[in-house]
Amino acid sequence: MMDERFLIRSVRLVGALNLGPTPADVAGNLLMAERGIRTAKTLYPELRWLVLPELFTCGYSDLASAHRYAEDAHDGPSARFFASLAADLGLYVVYGFPERVPGGVCDSANLVGPGGVLLTYAKKHLVRETGEDMCFVPGDGPFVTEVDGLRVALAVCWDLGFPEFVREAAYGGAQLVLAPAGWRDPFGPQYALACAARALDNGVYVAGANQLGDYLEARFTEAGGVYGPDGQRASRRVPGSALEIAELDLSSPARWRARFGDTLGTPIVGRSSPSLEDIA
Repeated sequence: MMDERFLIRSVRLVGALNLGPTPADVAGNLLMAERGIRTAKTLYPELRWLVLPELFTCGYSDLASAHRYAEDAHDGPSARFFASLAADLGLYVVYGFPERVPGGVCDSANLVGPGGVLLTYAKKHLVRETGEDMCFVPGDGPFVTEVDGLRVALAVCWDLGFPEFVREAAYGGAQLVLAPAGWRDPFGPQYALACAARALDNGVYVAGANQLGDYLEARFTEAGGVYGPDGQRASRRVPGSALEIAELDLSSPARWRARFGDTLGTPIVGRSSPSLEDIA
């Protein structure tokens, strides 16, 4: 029988807040986040992790104007705001924002805890069809860090469309990938499939929050959530709220790999296709 003390340590409550930020209203959007986060923490006092949508501070809307709301990742108004909120409530928050960097602006995500910013990641795979590549500087990564006894990595939206991105994070030891998103219609089904596939591909948890609502440029109707190592949606929608909540069991990835097979295996580097002579 498993030690109950181990169970308590190995389980985390993870939430996805699928919100509809108002374009250009940074102050209002931060207050919207605070209301949602405080409500979530009241409903679930053991909640430890929350993820918000891509470019949440200014809204994923008029991308050409995102530079107006760009800020420093560690000392910007949103970083200070979420750090204060995290310290007050004792949790970790991941949110999207435009990051000011030398040479331009990145479509970035911050992981913030009670002690401040713990990890910043700039979106690597920019969407050309929406002009992201004309507005943002691409980032690098993924990067894996250990927080609260959990190894996590960040992704942003379309990064989840690339199997190798989450695979690299999993090879780095990530147990949970947190992904702010602005995944628009009519590609909602592909968003859900990408989250599920990346979780199943690697036997990890993937938690994503999507922007919701009707905007001048696009509609967003597919709510993000938390997907388990088996590729199934592990979260449930909290009635009357924008919150999806899930219990994340840190022992689940190892159990699933033992049962289903370890899909990570050993990285194959530089392997080429067989020649005709090899086949013969």
